[in-house]
Amino acid sequence: IGKPVIRGLTNNRVVTLSNGQRTETQQWGHDHSPNVESADAERLEVVKGPASVLYGSDALGGVVNVVRRKLPSAEGPQNVTRGRMALAYNSANLAPTATLTGEGARGAFGWRVSGTGRRAEDLRTPTGPLFNSGNRTGYLEAAGGYHGTTRDVELTVSSRDETIRIADDPVSSPDYTGRQRIRTERFTLESNARRGEHRLHLQAGYESNRRSEFEDATTRDVTLGLHSRTAIAFANWHHAPWRGITGVVGTQVQHTDFRTFGEETLIPDNTARAVGVYALQQKTVGDWSLSGGARYDWRTLDTPGNDVLQLGATSRRFDALTGTAGVVYKAAAPVSVAFNVARGFRAPSASDLFANGFHEGTRAFEIGRADLRVETSLNTDLGVRLRTARVFGEVTGYVNQIRNYIFLAPVGVPGRALDSLEVRQGNARLVGLEAAFTAPLVGGLSANVTGDMVHATNTADRTALPFVPPLRTTGTLRWEEGGGPGRSLAITGEWNARQTRVFRDDFAPPAWGALHLSAGFSRLTSRGLVHVDVALRNATNARYRDFMSRYKEFANAAGRALVLRVSTDL
Repeated sequence: IGKPVIRGLTNNRVVTLSNGQRTETQQWGHDHSPNVESADAERLEVVKGPASVLYGSDALGGVVNVVRRKLPSAEGPQNVTRGRMALAYNSANLAPTATLTGEGARGAFGWRVSGTGRRAEDLRTPTGPLFNSGNRTGYLEAAGGYHGTTRDVELTVSSRDETIRIADDPVSSPDYTGRQRIRTERFTLESNARRGEHRLHLQAGYESNRRSEFEDATTRDVTLGLHSRTAIAFANWHHAPWRGITGVVGTQVQHTDFRTFGEETLIPDNTARAVGVYALQQKTVGDWSLSGGARYDWRTLDTPGNDVLQLGATSRRFDALTGTAGVVYKAAAPVSVAFNVARGFRAPSASDLFANGFHEGTRAFEIGRADLRVETSLNTDLGVRLRTARVFGEVTGYVNQIRNYIFLAPVGVPGRALDSLEVRQGNARLVGLEAAFTAPLVGGLSANVTGDMVHATNTADRTALPFVPPLRTTGTLRWEEGGGPGRSLAITGEWNARQTRVFRDDFAPPAWGALHLSAGFSRLTSRGLVHVDVALRNATNARYRDFMSRYKEFANAAGRALVLRVSTDL
């Protein structure tokens, strides 16, 4: 279980989208993962750095969008019917996964039905299984739509049901068998209308996320229940060029109704509303590409109070002005220099403000703070890019100043740092560097090197911020058979430094390295593409603990694992 981490920021500072629709399923704990299915996704899009101008609150670190394949279309009288099957197995937790997709089209009308099922047993580590760490997941999705020359409309409906067993410290809770059941339903209606070079993009969606937490494997009584229902919509007008300026003007609205149930109470019932208006424009002048934008948000959070939490009726309002300005200069082809300044914001969530109780999902006692203010950031980054037909390279440095930084401070027993978590607020500065280089060698062989590091400081007292990853580097040698689909081989080395800057009594595991091997085989058939991929993760069965893992104090990470993937068009 884990959340995306971008430039040292995680938790509610990274927005996750399901095919463009904002998700609200990871608000209730520092390691609750986004409930988004990626088994049948076409690609993952990642935006690094503040993106609040387009996405509003929480996009201080960046955005991750799980993008689905476009619905098929048929030309002329010929109808289209096809399918795909993908099978996978991971020996680290004896986890089979199967995805079956059927789709078709008749003229401009297209449809798709997809299903994914997976089962994972306890995670295998070099020192034995991690007790009570498996899960079960079932996912169904159906989509249909019309794609014309000037207008398209598409409806997507999905349901995801997941049961997660929650591992805990074998010293303090040796027989713990708690679990979560998470059910997520989403409906998305999307439309594009085109007239000349103008395009109006409309999207409306609904999401229900019901999270039930149980203190052991046998009980049916919910210990802690959290249920959020979110309606969200946006309208984006992509206008035709005007004096060389292109861009988008839009508005976004959101309404979230949250209710609790079960034996225990962590946060009160509440209702959150948000409205945002924004514009983002860009223009090219010679070798210069200029961009700029601004957004204003109004957000409210209301709760009727809760007797158990000793909280009366409360209403909070959070307003924020955000903006971005950037320039890319093509210094000398193929070199370009990019400079960007962006302001982001994050409004406190109900969990930040009002939490006061034991959370089964994180196995920690969580304490909120009711007087939190809006968190704002000012990020400046400078990057140099090299792109040729053969070589790609990029180095980016950034400084992110965050005012009223909200963080979870471990305040538990030393050596058990995640025993209790208390919300605090201060000012933060994150200074980082990231680099990536890819270059061909000989005979289909290429090399890739990446690295990233971030130095994060609470500027109020010069201490380290909690939950910030250490220096990490990777190096890959890859061979690919030329001339289209074929064979490939790769060897990857990964190294993570020890985090020498930790918050208070947080535990920092030693530095670690791992070796990964992989091989692939692809062929085109009369029905389409067949692909087989085999990987050996942690080939040397190294014992290590990742600093960002909540299990780092009592369990090693996964040991040697064989991962097999087979996919074929039907």
